[in-house]
Amino acid sequence: MRTLALTRELRRKVPDAELTVLLGSLQSTFGPLFEEAGVKVIDVAGDHVDHATHSNLTRDLSWTTYVKEYLAPAFVNGERMLGYLSHYQDLEPDLVVSDYNISASMAAAFAGIPHALVTERYDFTLCQIDDQTLEAGGFRINREDLRRGRNALHAVFEQIVTTAELVLTDKPYVPELDEGTAVARAMREGKAVFTGPMIRDIPGRRDSATVRASLGLGPGPVMVGSVGGTTMFQENKQQVIESYIHAHQRLKQHHPDLQLVLLGRERVEAPDDVVVLTYLPDWMPLLQEADVLLSAPGWITVTEVAALRVPTVFVLSSLGEYHEVEASDRLGRLGFPSLVAPSTEELASVVKPLIGSRVAEPTPAHLAVAPNGSGTTKAAGLLADAARAAHARLGRPAPVGTTEGTGR
Repeated sequence: MRTLALTRELRRKVPDAELTVLLGSLQSTFGPLFEEAGVKVIDVAGDHVDHATHSNLTRDLSWTTYVKEYLAPAFVNGERMLGYLSHYQDLEPDLVVSDYNISASMAAAFAGIPHALVTERYDFTLCQIDDQTLEAGGFRINREDLRRGRNALHAVFEQIVTTAELVLTDKPYVPELDEGTAVARAMREGKAVFTGPMIRDIPGRRDSATVRASLGLGPGPVMVGSVGGTTMFQENKQQVIESYIHAHQRLKQHHPDLQLVLLGRERVEAPDDVVVLTYLPDWMPLLQEADVLLSAPGWITVTEVAALRVPTVFVLSSLGEYHEVEASDRLGRLGFPSLVAPSTEELASVVKPLIGSRVAEPTPAHLAVAPNGSGTTKAAGLLADAARAAHARLGRPAPVGTTEGTGR
């Protein structure tokens, strides 16, 4: 969604630019959306990929199980790096923009191709979580293997940031979590910029009755429960779904007309009074109707709800979902309700005051993430400037009908 938002804005800002997306997951969903935005789509995966519908890790974390069997295929992938490099050679881009696609960034850095990094990470995930937290999440770890893995991953991330033309992040800096990272250093040097949310256009408020009718909702208060886009363990996904349903049942004792909309990413079993949606391409009209959102602390979701000023309770199903532990911690520090494996009573007690009390004014937590609402225009402008600068530096002629190179 972040890349789609940026390409749409770039198309508006630089109509003549050649924009190509190398799409590696959710192709059937996002391919048509990119094409509608005037972007050429190249499917670099071949098979449909969706990381939300299966477990991605085992409980044993060693060099073999974590680096060789999970990290290398998914992130630091030599074959994929060569594939990206071959596309770059064919496309001759002025600027490669990697949305935390490490193989794509490595290929650009290796070839000396100008590249920009769009990231919600200040370092690799493993580098911002300690062994004690992993063990508390139920992992059995080989500490020496993970030490070596962290050092290697940190070196890769440092090289990517060091060689980048520009680093854009939608995650606000928190000294206790980020000091000493490559992105924090790049911020001090002026190479990295906190842009705020890089999100799709925020729509005007639609007719409430029409939106509710399209979703099968009545006039009562609405609670939305969203499941994250990537899960380490499928049982954690089921656990968080059940926590939403149980909290809804508890809250209906106080608000009998409370409606739960569950966005489950796939069909799930739920009581008859729960509206279950597998995927909603544009959930902003629903969020504008919601009294409260319950969500995993995935950062794309964080940025959208902050810009929309939606009251949100972030729920991490387990410390085993280690990839979102840092985000969960950060959100708590920024002022959002952020819970880890809450009981039904705990979750319901945090949600209860938010039912029927939504106001237009943003909270300090919303403003920390989205101080000016959307940051998409700012981010796209910085990317366009970087592409133009790279185009001029590479000495390429301006395209026919233009007075300066618009870039690709």
